Amino acid sequence: MPRVIWGTFAVAAVTALAGCGGGSSNAGRTSSGGDGPTAQSGGTSSSPSGPTTGGGRTPTVSTGSGGSAQEPRCTTGMLAASLSGLDAGAGNRYVTLTLTNKSGKHCRTGGWAGLQLSGAAGRIPTKVFREGTARTIVIPNGGHAYARLHWAVVPADDETGTTCEPVADTLKVIPPNQTEAVSAKWKYGPVCQHGEIRLTPLATAPPA
Repeated sequence: MPRVIWGTFAVAAVTALAGCGGGSSNAGRTSSGGDGPTAQSGGTSSSPSGPTTGGGRTPTVSTGSGGSAQEPRCTTGMLAASLSGLDAGAGNRYVTLTLTNKSGKHCRTGGWAGLQLSGAAGRIPTKVFREGTARTIVIPNGGHAYARLHWAVVPADDETGTTCEPVADTLKVIPPNQTEAVSAKWKYGPVCQHGEIRLTPLATAPPA
């Protein structure tokens, strides 16, 4: 699992917002506490992700996972979400998001999910930075797709109080191309730096 000092994120964000396309280091940003995002097309991300839709249109780049237009698109009702595999180091936290296909048939998807932290009082500020390059994938019936979440537990200079941000108990996950969310239990404490989460695109193998 990579270790990234949070102080480098500001540089990464500036680079991402400077232009579209390019390599897999580009990332997009938005606040999940406000308006919905602009839809994201396929390929490397440099546009925002947000709470009201998954990460834009399904990428047209196909992998060896058998993706084709003949497979139905994965909808929210076809999927279940869970979080696992907490890893920690140098003020950073990592977990794996797993989407499980419970539909009874194969389906295709690809790109980045939308994320929204939520607690007893409602929505909690969530800002998603997209990393990596999107690929079209097929999730077999009963199979899984994976993404990695990465956030900081080191408060920003203007974050004060007992915790840097309110503590969530639920992560709402919106699959790519969808507007409805599926919920996963959140038991990982506050997300500092104003709710910033770095997210990889969905893949057929768990993140290394």
